[in-house]
Amino acid sequence: MSRNSMTAFPFPRTAIAATLALLSMPTLAEELVLEEVIVTAQKRAESVQDIAATVNVVSGQDIDKFAAFDFNSIQQQTAGLTLSQPNARNNTISMRGISIDPEAGVSSAVEVYWNDAIVRSDVAFNQMYDLERIEVLRGPQGTLQGRTSPGGAINMITKRPSLEESEGYVQGSVSDNDGYNGQLAYGAALLPNQFAVRVAGVYDTNNGDDVENITTGMDDQEIKAYSGRLTALWQPSDTVQTQLTYQYLDRESDDPKAMSGTDALGGRPTLKPGDRKALGNSDDYGNMDFHLVNSNTDWEVLNHQVTAIIAYQESNKPAQNEIDRAYSLQYTPTQAPSFQVPETKTDSISYELRVASSDRDFWNYMVGLYYQDQNTTTSFVQNGVRVDVQGLGFQTTGTLPVNSNNFAIFTFNTFDLTDTLQLEAGLRWTDYEGYRTATINFGGLTWVPPSLEQVRDQIEDGFAANFPIVGIPPDQQSRTEDAFTGSLALRWDWRDDTNLYFSYNRGYRPGGISIVPSPDIVFLPNGVNDLLYDEETSDAFEIGSKSRLWDGRATLNTALYYQSFDGYLGFVRGVQVLNDQGNPVDLPGGLVYNGDANIWGVEIDGQVLLAETWSAGGTLSYSKGEWDGATAPCNEREPGQVLGSCDIDGEPLGGEPEWSFSLNSEYYIPIDDTEVYVRGLFKYTDDRINTEASAGTYNVANDFESYEILDLFVGWRSSNYTWDVSAWAKNVFDEDAVIFQQGPDQYDIAVSGGSYTQTNTVRERIIGMTARYNF
Repeated sequence: MSRNSMTAFPFPRTAIAATLALLSMPTLAEELVLEEVIVTAQKRAESVQDIAATVNVVSGQDIDKFAAFDFNSIQQQTAGLTLSQPNARNNTISMRGISIDPEAGVSSAVEVYWNDAIVRSDVAFNQMYDLERIEVLRGPQGTLQGRTSPGGAINMITKRPSLEESEGYVQGSVSDNDGYNGQLAYGAALLPNQFAVRVAGVYDTNNGDDVENITTGMDDQEIKAYSGRLTALWQPSDTVQTQLTYQYLDRESDDPKAMSGTDALGGRPTLKPGDRKALGNSDDYGNMDFHLVNSNTDWEVLNHQVTAIIAYQESNKPAQNEIDRAYSLQYTPTQAPSFQVPETKTDSISYELRVASSDRDFWNYMVGLYYQDQNTTTSFVQNGVRVDVQGLGFQTTGTLPVNSNNFAIFTFNTFDLTDTLQLEAGLRWTDYEGYRTATINFGGLTWVPPSLEQVRDQIEDGFAANFPIVGIPPDQQSRTEDAFTGSLALRWDWRDDTNLYFSYNRGYRPGGISIVPSPDIVFLPNGVNDLLYDEETSDAFEIGSKSRLWDGRATLNTALYYQSFDGYLGFVRGVQVLNDQGNPVDLPGGLVYNGDANIWGVEIDGQVLLAETWSAGGTLSYSKGEWDGATAPCNEREPGQVLGSCDIDGEPLGGEPEWSFSLNSEYYIPIDDTEVYVRGLFKYTDDRINTEASAGTYNVANDFESYEILDLFVGWRSSNYTWDVSAWAKNVFDEDAVIFQQGPDQYDIAVSGGSYTQTNTVRERIIGMTARYNF
């Protein structure tokens, strides 16, 4: 069989499935060797050691053994990957130092896929259960993946039913954060070797970041979610197989914002980050529900494999956010509300068709078509207060549709130049079409001071005269562009146990326009043209090695990469422009801008079977990104400037740590037909800059300090892994490092000069137990 032929996925519990970090218990045959890890990162089943790129794998077994109940937990097992969620609505995935603020509205730096079909990242940031594995693809994805992304991609693969046997599991976990996680899965072959189904579900509840709102009295924060999945696998013949998967999830999350600071007016309490106290006059929340449908058909015909993937996603994300986060309006006479209620609805459908050759001696090829149509609409109701007008309250409503579709043609080719030398070449052409706008309307007055009640109608008419606000002019609402991206890689099997590779990848993100729903854009030097941003292109080079050492008992993979950007997409909030009276006014929404930049780094991952009962593994990442001769919009102006421009040459590209590493180990003692084990997971995260526009002002930190997280597990299981009972502690030393800090809200600045900042810390220590039964 050639190295490019399709390989079936083995169902039995793998011994050690995480190339990237953690190891599971090795399954031993006649000798002590690591289990081979099979992935589909390049749209064909192959060993992760044979791919000329950095691909990390977190297996379903790793997810279970480290009690990783939600997507955020994956970063503990992986170096160089940051999964941040400053609130229940927003989330960011950063890889190799590349990230983008989710409020920017630009294409993602790292895309997420579910069974090879693209999904929104907020779909991923939820409970995980019954997964086969998670593949982390590092570097630009410009050939085979659904959308081009400069940082990488993450593919979540759910478990398939077996056509030959019935099996499943029941698992329950309890923890001292008011946590309970219950999972179950069962698969059965209804028609042996032809048709099988698998059902799986999860119910999860916990107290989140355990933040108490001392203003409203809410002291029992809760995040609750439940989800179900149904998978059907049909194989009518040896050459045709179809998998259909449906998943539903519903999540409800209390989302109070923890504050820190000292009240300049003396009435509010002094709070530290570790106090985990909120001050808002209303209780925030962020809920979500979604439906995913995925159909994947493979047909082997005439020495080719034809693959068709159809995927549909529908999601709804309502929330409430208190604007007066520090409850500063208590110092004013207002009785008006001050919260916003946004809701984002998305529906998306994608199609992919590929044809790939099989078992050709010299040249194996793949050609394909891809199309995606996604429609997203965010609507909101916002309650505002005019502090300068005796606390006058008013309401605005808005609608922000963002629609996009892209069509792509791609090819990927593998040439076996010799028995030890392989060349890969890929090319992709993508046509992008996008539409976005923002319309803000006046919703009326919510409270009028008694002294102004007699002129209420005149005040209301004055407000209404400024609306509607169209954030994007009609001639800028639609955009079309196309681009070529691709890849080139050369792999040399230097020795039987070591290969070396060199690769080149081209990345791309389309341009667009910043959404600034304000009439003050007329004061920009070039008007609406200052809201436009150009496309981003990048060229990435990587050299690496992959080795199996110590007679198969260890693996060691290394990579050195460099990536240069032409027009990297940056984003800044809080920018002000001078109006016609020379006074600064806010540009809400923020500005996207372009600038040249470069990133270089090193990645190492390895694992080893130190003994029959002792395994260890780890990953290390160093990434350094800097702006190269770039400038960014800011509030520091030279005389005569209405919009400031700051030199950011040589400054860090984003708020990601330069150094991070993850280590793990497990040791077990056989006792009759059982095993007693202990395992540990350690993650170090280096210090990093704060990318918030308020950094360096109002006591907002410029940098976040480094921190370490240690998780420990001890348990007892049967030797054949039928049952397993464990006790565990996450964040053993109760680290309380600050990981997010945002400056004072507008009312706090107006009333007290800015006393409090929103400050998020890592989750406090959690102690729990898990019991599992496999059948």
